[in-house]
Amino acid sequence: MSQVSSRSRLACFTFPHLALVLAWRLHPELTGEPVLVGGEGRGGRQVVVAASPAAWARGVRPAQDWARAELLCPLAVRLMVDREAVAELRREARLALASCSPLVEWGDDASAYVDLAGSDPLRPEESSRAAHCGRTLQEALGVTPSVGVGPSRFSAWAAAQLAAPGRVRSVPEGKAAEFLAPWPVTGLPIPPAVAERLLQFGLRTCGDCASITMVDLQRQFGPDGILLHRLCRGLDSARIDPWQEQPPCGVRRVLAGGVEDSESLRFGAAELARGLAQELSRLRRAAGRIRLVLRGEEESRSPSRTGRQVWWGEVAPPTPMALADDLMGPLLSLFSRAHPLTPVTVVELDAFDLVAPPVSQIGLWQGRAADREVVQRAVNRLHDRFGGGLVWRIEVRPGHPGDVPEERLVWSSS
Repeated sequence: MSQVSSRSRLACFTFPHLALVLAWRLHPELTGEPVLVGGEGRGGRQVVVAASPAAWARGVRPAQDWARAELLCPLAVRLMVDREAVAELRREARLALASCSPLVEWGDDASAYVDLAGSDPLRPEESSRAAHCGRTLQEALGVTPSVGVGPSRFSAWAAAQLAAPGRVRSVPEGKAAEFLAPWPVTGLPIPPAVAERLLQFGLRTCGDCASITMVDLQRQFGPDGILLHRLCRGLDSARIDPWQEQPPCGVRRVLAGGVEDSESLRFGAAELARGLAQELSRLRRAAGRIRLVLRGEEESRSPSRTGRQVWWGEVAPPTPMALADDLMGPLLSLFSRAHPLTPVTVVELDAFDLVAPPVSQIGLWQGRAADREVVQRAVNRLHDRFGGGLVWRIEVRPGHPGDVPEERLVWSSS
């Protein structure tokens, strides 16, 4: 999968603010009631961090002065934010989305973006990939997000605003301007003064503004006019700033210099496989899915396309993998598919869908499966395949004469 695509598609996930989610967890009886969650703002002022839908209906907004919010919603339940708990929930939610894609950008604790560009053999449909990410996020948060898919940040966010919780609303390919035409200018991410002037000109929707040339908008509003033109046509940036915290099980290697071809990168596959196998052994787990991520140099050729180039791909073999030899085949297949657009400077190999390791001969010797029946079945399979003289039985001499293996152990044909 590649983040760099002329047909980039973003999924936007919107959900209640994390501070409100935590408040509902502690006080489930408050669901549906007006709730204010406050915290310290700039200058030490107490402001609204999050508000429930019932409080929003009464005019309360995030970052609003606490005293004003109390006047607008005097019957609301008032709580204080637990920032440490919010940070932990944020990390869990980020990791949940990172298990779906390495191209995740966290928003304002009430939204997140995932780049859907590329193809996924397990979920070839764009909507199924977005829905899968939404379900994964729901498991982490305990609330159901709304999902919007579009060619740009604003169009994806607008689609999420129109989607019901648990549903995916998609902007059709090449139809962003039509989709956004009824959207009110007061709902655009532009300065309030610009929105007010647009209303004075009789321009109330994106469709009204889209009928005006960019030159005329720029003449009236300066740089804000260019942004307005792009927003109304769904041409604003689709670039995201990926969150790059390492998943719970993975290895990361920073290259001494940029490597331009995937064939050269294959020489490091064995080291990556060994490193990931060690991590899996430490956790006593096997990987049901592995992901290769190639991060390139920063791109500065275009002001609208800044940030690091990223290629990534995944593979899910029929059986979970725990050993370096098991990982090598799938890893080499990922390298063969890799087509980095810029010199690669960072290589990551991550493991997901962790399960108990499958029983293997090496696992038996390492004590991972000490059950006698399991060992006997493994021995019988080896006998059937290679003959009775291949496997030897190890027994301890009566009396335990010492720690020297030659004295303490007796080897016999099984």
